[in-house]
Amino acid sequence: MTASGLCSNHSPITLDIMKKANKKLVEGFITKLSHCEIFVFGSNLEGQHLGGAARIAYDNFGAVWGQGVGPQGQCYAIPTMHGPLSEIKPYVDDFLQYAKENPQNRFLLTRVGCGIAGFKDEDMAQLFAEALNIPNIAVPVEWLPAMVYWCPPGEKEVASPKVIDETVLQALCDEYKYAIGAGIVTPMPTARVRYTFGDGKFSYVNFGDFFFYGMNFYVFGYDDAWAGEHCQNIVTDNFRDECWDRGFCRKAIFAGVRTGLKDSKGEDVYTGDICHIKRGGSEYHFPLSTFGTEPGTDRGQYAFVLDNHYLTPEECDSITIEGNVFADADIDSFPDTVSARSFQYLFPNGIR
Repeated sequence: MTASGLCSNHSPITLDIMKKANKKLVEGFITKLSHCEIFVFGSNLEGQHLGGAARIAYDNFGAVWGQGVGPQGQCYAIPTMHGPLSEIKPYVDDFLQYAKENPQNRFLLTRVGCGIAGFKDEDMAQLFAEALNIPNIAVPVEWLPAMVYWCPPGEKEVASPKVIDETVLQALCDEYKYAIGAGIVTPMPTARVRYTFGDGKFSYVNFGDFFFYGMNFYVFGYDDAWAGEHCQNIVTDNFRDECWDRGFCRKAIFAGVRTGLKDSKGEDVYTGDICHIKRGGSEYHFPLSTFGTEPGTDRGQYAFVLDNHYLTPEECDSITIEGNVFADADIDSFPDTVSARSFQYLFPNGIR
């Protein structure tokens, strides 16, 4: 076991498979699937998988002979041989809904209907245009121009919580788990997080490139130096997928989130920062944390939480960052929340 915890690898790690890839496009022949991937192919209602993608699905990915519609094995069948586009569309709509209802699977859409069925790429692309707005469907690269033309408007910018702590981030990581594991570009909340490996140095990462596994915090990155600390079994268990081209995953110490506040020197203030506070002629040294947060709501506020009351930054004449409560954090210790470490800083001997 390494300092990263339970980080043994299921198979040897090679640098080439960890590099970033476009998870929204299907290019070339599909010869293998990851744990979460589903092969989507064109079929006939009788389920006679004689040729083309249907034969590949039958030979390699568990398609069932005699089943021409829907999920089977590690694939999904859409019949295209029984009539015009208008008669195919209901099956396409069923597939799109199925993909939405199974957000932890990535659906690799082949050029359904453009082989033996004889339909044009642009016509089938129009039927599937909505797939561009469904994060866990990868579409054929040949269809992309037509799909962009026909695609309905995508999601608008996602609102970010006003106050963020670990519980809020954990809930968001669960909500956007597929997008984080796949590394795709999709509307997500904005949050910038500080972390450390317990070496006294601090780095920063945006929402979408980290996740929580229990109380532990993990970061994705493409630094080859992380290969020896890569936590493959954590990734596979959390995302139900190998996420090979997502980069290396390394255990880190969560050390605060950017609050949107600035100190007297114009520096970004993060939770966990120890601040020199001036207020009404008095001066204090308190760490900033949160109070009253609740995932899924706008409740809570950033505050200097004391034993029986709290002080908000807005109530201060000035605040100046002097350090943070994670300067001496140990990566092998049980993870502490910002609030817990702030309390330990204020009351090292506990409240008497």
